[in-house]
Amino acid sequence: MLKNRNIPFGYCVINGQYAINEKEAEAVRKIFEEYINGKSLKTIAAEMQIPYNSGKAVWNKNMVCRVLENSKYLGENGFPKIILKEDFEQAARIKAERNTYRKPAPQAEAQEPKLTATEYEPTEEIEQMTNEINRLLDSENPDKNTVEELIIKCAQLKYKAINEVRK
Repeated sequence: MLKNRNIPFGYCVINGQYAINEKEAEAVRKIFEEYINGKSLKTIAAEMQIPYNSGKAVWNKNMVCRVLENSKYLGENGFPKIILKEDFEQAARIKAERNTYRKPAPQAEAQEPKLTATEYEPTEEIEQMTNEINRLLDSENPDKNTVEELIIKCAQLKYKAINEVRK
């Protein structure tokens, strides 16, 4: 027998079959509509009036997010359809856009381009020293002074390799 807490929000079980809980289903449709119209997960959660679970009246943005990501609302796996496929896909696109990291706009280049640490070819000596540092750090009782000295020498070698790239 299915327990009520295992059933997605918007559904109930009647005579052993999944059925729409109209009050909750209306809240699901409202969540999709408001999200598509630009409201944030947090704002939608704060405005929800119907409890998510019995005994838990307060919503949070994670609960709203779970509703937006639940494909069962499309009528999958024996669940009745609550929302349109277009609304589900549009909400997913909006969510992906909001979660995508956007690089800052490029700044006007200075006279000399800045280099990053990835703009050098590690020499065999740098690789050996890095391996030695890692080996020491993985040992049971590494000598702090020895490790520090190796890290400084390795950093100097890396800096020298960067200087060679600039030439």
